[in-house]
Amino acid sequence: MRLALATLWVLAGGVLTAGVYWLFLITPESTVWALIASVLLAMATLAMAGFTAGGTVAMWIDGPSRAALQRAIRGAAGVIPAALVVWLLWWLTTHAEVWVAMRSGQINAWFIARFGWADVSWLFIAVHRGAQWIRWVLSALLALSLIAGFVAIGWPALLQAAWLRRALRPRAIVMATIWFVLLIALPWMYLVPWRPKQVPATSIEFAFIVAKLSVTAILVAIGAALIAREASRVPDRPTDPSTAVAAA
Repeated sequence: MRLALATLWVLAGGVLTAGVYWLFLITPESTVWALIASVLLAMATLAMAGFTAGGTVAMWIDGPSRAALQRAIRGAAGVIPAALVVWLLWWLTTHAEVWVAMRSGQINAWFIARFGWADVSWLFIAVHRGAQWIRWVLSALLALSLIAGFVAIGWPALLQAAWLRRALRPRAIVMATIWFVLLIALPWMYLVPWRPKQVPATSIEFAFIVAKLSVTAILVAIGAALIAREASRVPDRPTDPSTAVAAA
């Protein structure tokens, strides 16, 4: 039940976020007012993304309730540090890949001299796959875990290490990788471009494309909801320092 609710929340939030982002893209920046509108739309896109992520986590915790809505609003603020975490990991992995590519000749020469291996293409493929995994799986886990902390206690979560422990649990890493591969990566790679030769170039083709993309969107939403669940599982629930002080 909660998986269905979290999936619906991801789908609805994704559509709204994409709509606001599309308005941002088509807004001209020829005047001061248009530039201000672009900035506001960019901020609204970021806020909607945070609200969607926070609401997905809240659905796993409270289900459809006023408490879940309040948690989603509180978790939306976490999108700012979460986005910084994602940006940092993307920046680091991109620069690491560029560094390896620029020194590929030296790396090849070292393996030839040290082990006699003339073909080390497997190494560069592994580096690329590893960088993709960090960008798409690990960064998502860290970002969603941080937002889950905001959903629970707000800004104090940023000062605690609980969100790192949640995201770096072996179970969370393994399950998030499985969900990403099965429900996000594979549908995007094989289902989206799939077009059987038997489908005629008529209205049937249009209906087939709509159905195919709809199924893909649902699978991606399920995958995102399940990854959010793994990122929000709490082996040790974060505590609000102000509450702890008051209790003491």
